[in-house]
Amino acid sequence: MDSLWGTIILAGFHDGFNPCMFMTCAVFITHDLWLKKGSLKASSLSLIFAAAYALGSLMFNFGRTQVLVLQKDFIFSAKILYFVLGVWAFVSGAFFFRDWLLLSQGRPVDEGKVKDFKPSPAFIASACLTTGFLGVVSSALATVWPVDKYVVLLGNTAMMNGKWPMVMPMAAGYIVISMWPLWVVWAFLSIKNLRPSLLKIVCSSVFFTAASCVVLIFK
Repeated sequence: MDSLWGTIILAGFHDGFNPCMFMTCAVFITHDLWLKKGSLKASSLSLIFAAAYALGSLMFNFGRTQVLVLQKDFIFSAKILYFVLGVWAFVSGAFFFRDWLLLSQGRPVDEGKVKDFKPSPAFIASACLTTGFLGVVSSALATVWPVDKYVVLLGNTAMMNGKWPMVMPMAAGYIVISMWPLWVVWAFLSIKNLRPSLLKIVCSSVFFTAASCVVLIFK
């Protein structure tokens, strides 16, 4: 059992190095900055994003839902969308890099006005739904990049034999561990009194990495 958990942990860390996760981090950063600009509690909705992504990954990588995401039409559409996201990530990364250059030279950066209002219950509900939707869509798109075949085979075999509850903790653990780049980004964005210049250069690095790694999806 210990050796199996070791395999799960190593596979999770290894599978965290993929273009889909880097693009998810870029989407997560954009979502987090949008929340803060709208005076919303980023931590609560960020948790919804991460939970939706984890549950979506668990659903799309194990079980019958795999039949849907492995369709040729879905994969083709996902690759086209990744191309669009890659262009968006590159342009956004360039803007973050420009802001970093301005800040490093002591010049002001126009961040736009932060909205100072009390969100209504309806607005908060729609924000929660949007956040969950982004998490699920990101996890569905992430199926384009292959995950560890042994872990998937273990989970699906157990499910077919009626032993799904026995491997659920391992499958969930694998998904959570494979999300380690997202946890790193979340921890970074949670730092209080974060220097604006440091925020800009790290965001620029994440977006440029996501844009450049998209090429790997088309191989």
